[in-house]
Amino acid sequence: MMTFLNSVSGWVILLLGLAISIGLHEIGHLWPAKKFGVKVTKYMIGFGPTLFSRKRGDTEYGIKAIPLGGYIQMIGMLPPSSAFKNASFRRTASEEVIAPEDADRTFYRLAPWKKLIIMFGGPFANLLIAMVLTFVLLCGFGNYGRSTTVNSVLQCVPTASNPNCDQVGEPSPASSAGILAKDKIVELDGKRVKLWTEVEAILTKNVGKEISIKVSRQGVERELTLKPVQTSLNGETKAYLGVYLEVEKFRLTPIAALEQFGSMLSSTALLIVQLPAQAINAVAEIDPNAERDQNGAISIIGLGQFSGDIASNSEITLEDKVASQLALLMSLNVALFVFNMIPLVPLDGGHIAAGLYEWAKRGVWRLRGKKLEEPVDTSKMMPVAYFVAGLLLLLTVILVIRDIVNPLQL
Repeated sequence: MMTFLNSVSGWVILLLGLAISIGLHEIGHLWPAKKFGVKVTKYMIGFGPTLFSRKRGDTEYGIKAIPLGGYIQMIGMLPPSSAFKNASFRRTASEEVIAPEDADRTFYRLAPWKKLIIMFGGPFANLLIAMVLTFVLLCGFGNYGRSTTVNSVLQCVPTASNPNCDQVGEPSPASSAGILAKDKIVELDGKRVKLWTEVEAILTKNVGKEISIKVSRQGVERELTLKPVQTSLNGETKAYLGVYLEVEKFRLTPIAALEQFGSMLSSTALLIVQLPAQAINAVAEIDPNAERDQNGAISIIGLGQFSGDIASNSEITLEDKVASQLALLMSLNVALFVFNMIPLVPLDGGHIAAGLYEWAKRGVWRLRGKKLEEPVDTSKMMPVAYFVAGLLLLLTVILVIRDIVNPLQL
């Protein structure tokens, strides 16, 4: 029963964190829109039936039943037919009717730079949340990683035919140097080291060369001689020392945390670019016996399962549970930022692309000594919006089914 309640609490934490992230995303749009005089009629967190709402000024603020999205409603997102000199066309019967007193409070009348600020405000909020959580996690809680303390020493250099050193082979650099279990590497090639990444970088530069290495053994530093070698296993070529390392928790400096954050942004962007391939892989993984890609795309169902598994795992300390939930929320906000920056409507990136196009078009007209009187007709992008929305819905359905049938294991 307690395990079930913990699992449910993981879901609650995830959905609450998602709702807060979405709410702040929409505030990122709402605040500059109001500052620039745009009339915002609705600010909603979630979709579906309205659970609660209250109107203040021009805006109705509310919470809906399904906390998987949100929106603000600004008048004049699409220019009406009356905004164009060529009145030979009309939009659909559902064209938004703008009251005469609101004519100067429409989104489409704004200068392009103001439109860009409004549309970028949402993704920027997610970026800011992710950055703050990154610093809290990496500089505050710390991050588990390989230390420079040796847990055990491998006796040989593994090869394709002898990967586990089951047979006698070439002695490993660590065993030849006399490194022992519990030794802590403190200096390599005359450079003091604290992180294993620093050790790896020095080893890579000195493959085949004899270099000095200092280890701390029972509180006493000892200097040894080491000759790193190079191995090629599983298609990966790298410098080899021949040790298993102890795992420790490290607190990173703000600069190192920022570098990690940049790496997360780039890896998430790569994952988003690969979404079509991810969808194909997800279809293949709709099988309880299929092996899951641990680094593949995941639905909100999968995230909820993962959050529940963390909350119900009795082997994880409370501190690590909190850190893991924050890490999940941080990753979610990174994904929200990158995903929303895709330059396709109905995503924010599509509206940002339209704003940049209008800015460039107005600039060209200014160079020609003319003034662009009519707004850019963003309604022409709506067929693309419907197509993209359909693809996103299809991808969501595929990922949800896959995560139900073949959940990702913790």
